[in-house]
Amino acid sequence: MGKLVALTLLGAFLALIGERLVALREKTNAYREVEPVEPQNCHLIEGLENGSEDIDILPSGLAFISTGLNYPGMVNFAPDKPGQIFLMDLNEPNPRVQALNISDGFDKASFNPHGISTFIDKDHTVYLYVVNHPHMESTVEIFKFEEQQHSLIHLKTIKHELLKSVNDIVVLGAEQFYATRDHYFTNFFLATLEIVLDLHWTYVLFYSPREVKVVAKGFNSANGITVSSDKKCFVSRMLYLRSPG
Repeated sequence: MGKLVALTLLGAFLALIGERLVALREKTNAYREVEPVEPQNCHLIEGLENGSEDIDILPSGLAFISTGLNYPGMVNFAPDKPGQIFLMDLNEPNPRVQALNISDGFDKASFNPHGISTFIDKDHTVYLYVVNHPHMESTVEIFKFEEQQHSLIHLKTIKHELLKSVNDIVVLGAEQFYATRDHYFTNFFLATLEIVLDLHWTYVLFYSPREVKVVAKGFNSANGITVSSDKKCFVSRMLYLRSPG
């Protein structure tokens, strides 16, 4: 009797996994046949051969690009090379990228940048906020951009128990931002199972020095995030929420 129950449960579990895998393939359009398209006005930007994860563009046309993300389950073309932040001037007819120097005192060897966001202060100082995964943890690094020196001055590292598996970030003000959590589990096997089972356990959090809280939850994988001029944040499937205050 015990063996029969065990076999029944195993069969039900395997059927569930099979159904979830089929649903995942449909959701990701895995069955779709991709037709090649000849690019019209596109050209390769040299220097980003290892891939780029995120880009944030200033009103001046300068663009910050994060590269070299080393993440479980993702292909990395330079796994032994730390991540970098590149700068590109979109005002140029043929834009090129330049790696930004990072100030001493910051652990550049474990730099693993993910999502990025900029904040311009009242005195026009530009600050770059970077989601970082040193040793597969999640932190938010704050840098001051020195345009003349083409460098980033590291100012602060933000850590918090809710900053887990952080994917992207959008800054609202000085040390105030929304951040997305793309996986509930940090273990690669469990995170994969989480995707297959379509668990909606991830969230968006709001961070400030005075308050840290989850402001939206129920995502199967909260990914990119941005903010509009009227302070609405758009996350993944167009969910939006009002900024505090």
